Amino acid sequence: MIQLLKQSAFLVDRNTSLTVLTLLLSILIFWRALVLRKRTEKQNAFILEQSKSLHELQTKLQKVCEKRERDENFQKNLKHAEVTTELQKHRSGFVHQRAPQRPPERYGYATSMFRSGMTVAEISSALGMSQIELNQLLKLDSLCGSMKSAMDSSSPGSTD
Repeated sequence: MIQLLKQSAFLVDRNTSLTVLTLLLSILIFWRALVLRKRTEKQNAFILEQSKSLHELQTKLQKVCEKRERDENFQKNLKHAEVTTELQKHRSGFVHQRAPQRPPERYGYATSMFRSGMTVAEISSALGMSQIELNQLLKLDSLCGSMKSAMDSSSPGSTD
């Protein structure tokens, strides 16, 4: 019986040891889980902070790129305006320096032939000009004639 008691005491000690050991392992696992959870929370907070910083930098970069593009477009437009101005300056100087030119001789023939009663088709075949060109020429001639008469009637030397 003593032996039976010793064996049962051994079993009780063994069961108690296993229970204590299991309890200690459970506490250790729980503690490790808490440590890992805190580390994960810190890493998540760090990642969130870095994401916000990255978003702010992207916004700033986008604004800088837009400003740069606007500046480049402005420079292109400015250069184009400068070139256009230079071209107009030189051209306008030449226009004002040259003497007034008379229209080509055949234009004068075409208008006088039309006034004498010839048709556009007849004038076209006689002068070798297209009918469209002749029609434009005759319209311009009638406009110039009406402009001259309007200017003559409004000039200070005219009598009304």
